[in-house]
Amino acid sequence: MLLSVQQTAEKLNVSEITVRRIIRLKRISYRKIGDRYLFSQDDISSYLESVKVPAISQQKEVGDA
Repeated sequence: MLLSVQQTAEKLNVSEITVRRIIRLKRISYRKIGDRYLFSQDDISSYLESVKVPAISQQKEVGDA
């Protein structure tokens, strides 16, 4: 199933303007049919993985007091 810009914005909890900005910056894959941009769940998942910020480990290092 392909999702519209509006549906993708709802799924990402952002505005449609933000989704269009992400498209313009070529940060998300999409299909363009006519003047419509459509996204698969894989496109959305890949985008979310690409913006993931890794957590900093809370492990105590040797020599820390």
